[in-house]
Amino acid sequence: MSAPKILVFAGSWREGSLNTKLATLAARKLRAAGAEVRQISLGDYPLPLVDATGFGNAPQAAHDLRALIDAHDGLYIASPEYNAGYAPALKNALDWASTAKPGAPASGLAGKVVALGGASPGALGAYRGLTQLRTSLELGFGALLVPEMVAVGLADKAFDGDGELTDARSSGFLDAQVARLVKLAGKGV
Repeated sequence: MSAPKILVFAGSWREGSLNTKLATLAARKLRAAGAEVRQISLGDYPLPLVDATGFGNAPQAAHDLRALIDAHDGLYIASPEYNAGYAPALKNALDWASTAKPGAPASGLAGKVVALGGASPGALGAYRGLTQLRTSLELGFGALLVPEMVAVGLADKAFDGDGELTDARSSGFLDAQVARLVKLAGKGV
């Protein structure tokens, strides 16, 4: 069996993003678990706000992002929390990727295995936003979500100098999540 191909990205691409740190750590752990990993920045795919005129008229960046998603067995998304929801730029990118291919928008991630993480300086670690993202990905996009979610609270103090999580519990959740993503994506479910 060949190594599952996993695409990793964060819903934030600002310099110093805690979610980019989490995505980078997840990518490292996914590689160690035997996955073939590509980490990208959504900032490299500039997209205008999507609306109904996007159907059949997606910009090239949306087609490029969609091609990357299609080329991978699974995704790892680290999303920040904005006002108890997930990042608008992430929503916009996923919506554009779903319109970049003919068919219903729900076909955007149909059959893809997706794992979610979030990091926040707050105590809940982006958990509220992750639950909304999870619902959208399952019901709106048809993705298969890994049961474990990693919500890193107090994330501004949660990473050591090597980018590892200092909290054993959060690190254990990430290890379990990575193992499940590699297993499920490797089966081609």
